[in-house]
Amino acid sequence: MKTTQATTVLFAFWLVLTGSLGPLDLALGVVLSLVLGVWAARFLWPQDAPALSPRQAVRLLLYIPRLLASVLMAALQVAEVVLDPQMPIDPVIIGHRASFSRAVSRVAFANSITLTPGTLTVDVDAETFYIHCLAERFATDIATGDLERRISHVFEE
Repeated sequence: MKTTQATTVLFAFWLVLTGSLGPLDLALGVVLSLVLGVWAARFLWPQDAPALSPRQAVRLLLYIPRLLASVLMAALQVAEVVLDPQMPIDPVIIGHRASFSRAVSRVAFANSITLTPGTLTVDVDAETFYIHCLAERFATDIATGDLERRISHVFEE
């Protein structure tokens, strides 16, 4: 069951990333999703995979467009900085305390940060996330707690 769930989620992710329904792309997606699904079920979740309730699954589906919008906005900000001849960057590493009761929430939080251009989760120590930012303004959603609230809304019940 764990393998089927992991494979299904990975294949759906593959479809979103490739945006292609070509036979070769579908075949490659199935093979890669199956290999990674077996690996995830065996090594990442040897006992039980982190479960999402139907309510959490709906919230996750609603969170994804918001994350994509944040990624797009951050990508535009990074492009603006990179294309500026003066390269106005001021890299900084910030520490942000975020208290989550589930490991899946911590992973989603760290990955949401890393997926957003201009920010990168470099370390997690208990409840403190260390985040490298291209400039301090890239950490606004993190510093205000907005991202933490969105992740909590999806995964914490």
